[in-house]
Amino acid sequence: MARTDAGAGAGCDTRVSAYKDGKTFDQCRQAARALLPDIKGEIAKSGSISWEDALAVSGYDAVVYKLVMKYMLQDGYDIGDSGKPRMRAGAG
Repeated sequence: MARTDAGAGAGCDTRVSAYKDGKTFDQCRQAARALLPDIKGEIAKSGSISWEDALAVSGYDAVVYKLVMKYMLQDGYDIGDSGKPRMRAGAG
């Protein structure tokens, strides 16, 4: 019996939907980008947002949360560290 690879492993490809609520990685990216205005607005209003609050805004989705952090850093925001678990405007 000959084995064909057509469709082999398609149900196990973790890159397709191994994220919260069955989202693809591209959907996680879109969700993270959609949250940026809200998070930036909170930072503009109060000066900073805690990591815990940012995680709550992301719906406790670790992938979306990490992408939000990445995009905030790329946009020049200080995303803090374990000693200062807050995001605020301006790096440094």
